[in-house]
Amino acid sequence: MKSDQTGMSRNPAGAVSRGRFFSGLGLIRDVPWSVIVIASFFSIFLLGCGEKTEKGAGAVGGESPRRLGTSESLMGEGDEVFLDARTASMIQANASTSDAGGPGMDARGRWSLMLVTVGGDNHPRQAQAIRGEIIRTFPELNSIFVRSTSKGSTIWYGRFKSATEPAAKQAREKIKALQRNGQPAFSRAFFSVLPDNSPIGDRDIRKLRMMYPGVNPLYSLQIACWGTFGGDQITWKEVRRSAEARVASLRARGFDAWYHHDQVTELSVVTVGVFDSRAYDGRSTLFSPEVEALLEDFPVHLINGEDVIIEIRPGDPSTRVPQQCRLVSVPELP
Repeated sequence: MKSDQTGMSRNPAGAVSRGRFFSGLGLIRDVPWSVIVIASFFSIFLLGCGEKTEKGAGAVGGESPRRLGTSESLMGEGDEVFLDARTASMIQANASTSDAGGPGMDARGRWSLMLVTVGGDNHPRQAQAIRGEIIRTFPELNSIFVRSTSKGSTIWYGRFKSATEPAAKQAREKIKALQRNGQPAFSRAFFSVLPDNSPIGDRDIRKLRMMYPGVNPLYSLQIACWGTFGGDQITWKEVRRSAEARVASLRARGFDAWYHHDQVTELSVVTVGVFDSRAYDGRSTLFSPEVEALLEDFPVHLINGEDVIIEIRPGDPSTRVPQQCRLVSVPELP
């Protein structure tokens, strides 16, 4: 693997075939994955596999790096993590009920109501102090909890398998009804997904945060994704196994490959390489030479082992083009 002085921009070494060397596991042969229309398909999930785009050029040209999955706690304006109704209903339909922590609540669920965000150098201690003040004011919220990352701390209420389940809706109404000095106490509360604190596997992309704790931003190139997409033609276990098999295959050929499993959306992403801020120039919209080399090795993004072809103008077959692989931000550790 090549690296610069800081150990970044690790890329494949030696001669590696530029063709497709993994054709998929044939687990969903009856589904027409080969042609995907942006408006009808990419709107059903977030940055795990793809997303709806407002500009056709973004699907084929240089794109700024995206956030991977839904693991970041603090989000910029307009960057809130929500699944659309279709995806949420899929997850809800597949979710089992649990009464852990109260009716409809699930101690393992990753959906929660974000009440407060706290920044600054001393954000963990400040968040704990704010939590205590909230509980003194609203004793019924004694179960609220704090999660902290390198970016800041957040205060949450409840854990659910879906933001659309009845218990989640009831929790949201409860929070909206709380007032302080005649004003809503948590007017900006919204559902989001908790940072992933599941065990980190040997090739889990989150391991890169441990390897490069002081590097921010930290990117990798997403080349493939597997998912259940609410169906029964591939199981969540098969999704994870397929992604991990792809990573093993890539590593055997000299690529620095990683996977990311998201149990909430039942998506598993495969990435290669690790890069810092030099990977993409926002002014010129050009990638670094190392990223460009990988884009030549992986010219088409794969979903469930199949090439993704998108239509720049939905409904117009003449505008079909392969979907390019893209840089994604490595998830923060909780």
